[in-house]
Amino acid sequence: MKLPDHGTYSRYHGGCRCKECCDAGRSYRLRLSYDRINGVARRVDATQVRVHLERLIARGWTQYQIAAAASLHQATVSVVLGGSPMVYRKTASAILGIRLDQAPPVPRGMVDGAGTRRRLQALMVLGHSLADVARRAGAPPSSLQQTADGRWTTIRAATATSVARVYRQLSTSPAPPTRAAEQARNHAQAHGWHGPMAWADIDDPACIPDPDSPSAPRHLHAADVAELVTQGLDDDAIGRRLGVSSRTVLRARAAHGIPSARSAA
Repeated sequence: MKLPDHGTYSRYHGGCRCKECCDAGRSYRLRLSYDRINGVARRVDATQVRVHLERLIARGWTQYQIAAAASLHQATVSVVLGGSPMVYRKTASAILGIRLDQAPPVPRGMVDGAGTRRRLQALMVLGHSLADVARRAGAPPSSLQQTADGRWTTIRAATATSVARVYRQLSTSPAPPTRAAEQARNHAQAHGWHGPMAWADIDDPACIPDPDSPSAPRHLHAADVAELVTQGLDDDAIGRRLGVSSRTVLRARAAHGIPSARSAA
């Protein structure tokens, strides 16, 4: 994972003691002391921020695009989505400042390839061939093949965004039965790849897949989810009631703009 830039508190906290990082560390401590003296809370409840993130994702944003628009690291977005109860006030303000009606930024440069690799592998588990994914994403099949095989640890940000868009279109159902679909499934099975439901956070490089998850998500009716939310049930409880994983419930809520029980209270 890319290290934070020099001259930031994150790099100083990570152990760097160059002049720029020491200055950043000193500045951070001064701000922290000022806030404590004046009773300014540096962390706030993350519920509203998480709901806003879910709504952005439901509108097609990727975590990388959200992080770029808010001038944050992608890992910060991942932590909030993962259920962190508190978030820095500055981070909350940056995320909530992204309007739901604005277009996602066009990414530039290179990004970590873990999320794209997992998406490609998951689509092949469902029988979607890389040739079809490449056609939909406007990317060379050979490039996606090397990404799926893990030969590249970083990829072009534009490719990651295109694959994420195709993944949202195809990851909710298996591919129609064809020879290409059978070959894709056999290839994925031979390599021990995981389907969409195995990932709690497909973009988090540290996330460990759940090998017992079903290959494809079951369909949920938005009305059923909304009704159980009004009863005060969280995603885990709703999942147990409907026979699906909590991740499936989260995706359904994000897709239909249904708040969590905590934020609806």
